[in-house]
Amino acid sequence: MEWKVFVFDFDGTLVDSYSCLPSLYGYIAEKLGLRGEMKEKFVERAMECEDEQDYLGNYDRKTWWPKLFAEFGIKIDKQTLDDLLKEFWKKRAEESIVIEGSKDVLELLRRKGFVTVILAGNDGQRSVKRMRIERSGLVGYSDDILIVGEDVANRAEAIRLIMEKYNVKPGEIVIIDDKPLVINEIRERVKEITTVRVKFQGILKLAWKDHCNPDFEIDNIGDLIKLVNC
Repeated sequence: MEWKVFVFDFDGTLVDSYSCLPSLYGYIAEKLGLRGEMKEKFVERAMECEDEQDYLGNYDRKTWWPKLFAEFGIKIDKQTLDDLLKEFWKKRAEESIVIEGSKDVLELLRRKGFVTVILAGNDGQRSVKRMRIERSGLVGYSDDILIVGEDVANRAEAIRLIMEKYNVKPGEIVIIDDKPLVINEIRERVKEITTVRVKFQGILKLAWKDHCNPDFEIDNIGDLIKLVNC
């Protein structure tokens, strides 16, 4: 297998940024003045909405947070919403956990001469995903970072850019992601590419329930070393 470039998703592949969500929404609830049972209900409802919107690919919380808050009788102005989102993203970046084995895999690949790219979806607000990637400490382990919706229109365009920049063919590229929808999208648009799905088990469920048929499926990111060494 003449692989030359490994392209990694970020959330759920290299970093667990989901486990912290209940505590983040607990923090938002308190900022909104919700306590006790109301705080618990808010967190529960917020996680339901988070799961639904993640599945729909709607990462712009400005479009659905006001509706969520309204369910609890809370109306906020634009500035307050912006301030809450800023705190949400800051804390999410701080509380996200680099998945065990991520740095080892990236380090090994670069040591072996492979190109490593982080290709991630945007977070609904420009520059937020790049900020989170930088704060994760993984920037130094990758040759390139591309954000869908900011640097490129979609993943197919990202693949074309990578092919041109690094002078490689589709068959020399490996895409690693945890979401079936992304794997299916890549396989449909760039058939020669190798797809690897990481079986991430997170607190959200809907975006991971669909069927996909990757070339390889691994239990965790550390298992990628076995593929590289085989």
